[in-house]
Amino acid sequence: MKHIITTCLIAAATLGSGCSNWLDVQPYDQISEEQLFSSEEGFQKLLNGIYIELNSTELYGGSLGPEMIEVMGGAYEIGDEAVKWGNYPDLKRYDYASDYWRDRLDVTWNKAYALILNCNKLLEGLEGRESLFAAGHAAIIRGEALALRAMLHFDLLRLFGPVYSQHPEAASIPYYTSRTTTPEPCLAASEVIARILTDLTQARRELANDPVISEGTLMSADPSGGSSFLRYRALRLNYYAVTALEARVQLYAGNRSEALNRALEVIRAADKGIFPFVDRTAVVGTDDPDRIFSTEVLFALSHSSRNQIFLDYFSPTRTTFVFKMESALISQVIYGGGQTTGGYQDDYRNRVGWSTSGTNRYFYKYADMAASGSIENTMIPMLRLGEMYLIAAEAQSDVLANGASYINILRRARGISTTLPTLTQELLIYEYIRELYGEGQLFYLYKRLYTTIIRSATENQNTPPSSNVFVVPLPDSETDNIQ
Repeated sequence: MKHIITTCLIAAATLGSGCSNWLDVQPYDQISEEQLFSSEEGFQKLLNGIYIELNSTELYGGSLGPEMIEVMGGAYEIGDEAVKWGNYPDLKRYDYASDYWRDRLDVTWNKAYALILNCNKLLEGLEGRESLFAAGHAAIIRGEALALRAMLHFDLLRLFGPVYSQHPEAASIPYYTSRTTTPEPCLAASEVIARILTDLTQARRELANDPVISEGTLMSADPSGGSSFLRYRALRLNYYAVTALEARVQLYAGNRSEALNRALEVIRAADKGIFPFVDRTAVVGTDDPDRIFSTEVLFALSHSSRNQIFLDYFSPTRTTFVFKMESALISQVIYGGGQTTGGYQDDYRNRVGWSTSGTNRYFYKYADMAASGSIENTMIPMLRLGEMYLIAAEAQSDVLANGASYINILRRARGISTTLPTLTQELLIYEYIRELYGEGQLFYLYKRLYTTIIRSATENQNTPPSSNVFVVPLPDSETDNIQ
């Protein structure tokens, strides 16, 4: 059988079931493997296809972005009426065994491993073919593919693995580094972290000459009309995005000094103007605000129909459920409470990210700007500068209180003039909610800290930490292999 790869890179079956054959049909946009690996352009198409598929609803365009994982993280007020809320009440109760959510989690697992397989196919295809590439281009492609492989494994670990701070040696997930058709064993979580960090270290080496370092993000087409492959660096896992991803991984693993070093490397780059804090005039000095603070985004997916995410989940015109924060939580705690909670109404994240209609507040981060053709309207943030300040604050070597200076820098960039004299874990969590709401990171935060999931201003309505909440069962396809 002749192996083929689509430019959208959809595997025919999953590694979980031990089968990794490529789709056997040849629509107009398919290229034979022999053709694909015969030129630099073919490798570029393969890599671009992986990025495109990250936008799928099974991954960061839905389940691992603004939808499933954020429901698990308590971001939204979920009712109990099945006619309105469908299967979301089960997820609010962390009933992972329900037929619907078991299937959804299975699909996310399979999709992520299918793309990991594509990364491995690309990496193996590069071997011995460097002569096909312009100077330095093979290293860039290899670095991005390694980083993508690490990122996907890391999010699978954070979702399906144990609570790392308590059980780092517990069995977690497989780590695939080749295009094998044989299911790999589930590794100890610590071993998965070690392999992720190995991939990220190598990716940083390969990306040492990334144009983002010397020329910035280059968020426009080549003015001379040439290839844009090495432009739009904030839409790729560029050198600084990989560095930020490593900071995230190191903090998750409890390696605070390493996390701090990586976060500070990104912060220093931002200070030089590569990823500057968003200008006030772009958010509150305009009728068409940049709600995602695009200049600060270290890595974003480019989703041509991103506004559909807003329409599907957040729009006040929806006739069934609408994802939004509990009214008391947003008004009294997250963007209220002053020094007690750090929340202020004039916070830029509140002023442009939320809009009042009647008695409700609606989340607008993913809504189109009026300038609908702009690149900002396609961006789904995956890593942002603000998280590096949060990591730097938390990763202090002695006590968390010493991290207040980093939080206050971030808060000043959000239009808040009042400083926090000290920092507690509770205040840090509130700042994470303000900065990363709707971006698929809150569940992982609570799991890492093994702490209460905040979903309400009323404490007894919040979700206390437990293994039933934080340890998501492996999909049926994987447990079948284990048996």
